[in-house]
Amino acid sequence: MLDKLKNIFNMAKEGKISKKQIVSEAYKDSETKLEEQQKLVAEVLATDDVKQTSITKEEEDQMKNPSDYDSDYLEYSPEAVGFPNREEQWNTYRTVVGFVPEGGSILDFGCARGDFERFYKTEYNESIDYVGIDMNKQLIEAGLKVYNKEVDIRCTDWFKLDNGLKKDWCINVGSCDLRYDANLKKDDIEYMQSTLQVMYHHANKGVVAIFASDQSKAKDDGLINRNAGDLLNWAQKEFGTVALDHTVSNDVFVLIIYKN
Repeated sequence: MLDKLKNIFNMAKEGKISKKQIVSEAYKDSETKLEEQQKLVAEVLATDDVKQTSITKEEEDQMKNPSDYDSDYLEYSPEAVGFPNREEQWNTYRTVVGFVPEGGSILDFGCARGDFERFYKTEYNESIDYVGIDMNKQLIEAGLKVYNKEVDIRCTDWFKLDNGLKKDWCINVGSCDLRYDANLKKDDIEYMQSTLQVMYHHANKGVVAIFASDQSKAKDDGLINRNAGDLLNWAQKEFGTVALDHTVSNDVFVLIIYKN
């Protein structure tokens, strides 16, 4: 019966049957009395009179600017740094760690609040040599506040880093999926390629970067979705020893660049 109901409601969603037919289809070949079926039909049809309540201006503003209504939003919310929940955020960080040998120092491009450092310390019960950089001043300030300035995070343009700032591994968790810069001369591909080149320069051992994939079914999320094959081909020509992992999910893939 459950499968039957699912099929019926799917047909209704697709406009193949009317509301009235929902009930009649559900009780086809049933012993339910005709008057009871007619009563159910009337109740379903009555929903046509229900009007959707429009959201208020305040509710609309709250959806656009949640930090104005939730004082802890920037400091603690996973949504503020691009994740639907903490579990997915932590799982993404675990993916990154899987490609970074134990004990490797980290330079985090697009670090937001510096959550990666706190994750690592909590997950593995040990400190990590970590520096985070981000162009978003609000998130950097939120991180400095919530972590009491214990995490080394810096608000800076990663194209203007001190040449001497180097770590074993440079990581980038989705920061090329959005554009925070005001550089109108570089398109999205040039911006991403330039970022990887800068990361490669500042890495002693390699680069780990996560990108939104064009295989994702959620393409209305405002992210820049990339073709894994195209990026892999370019990276191999540019850097040489490169690997790509698209087994994490259909939504994202991981590019790993090894520095010889």
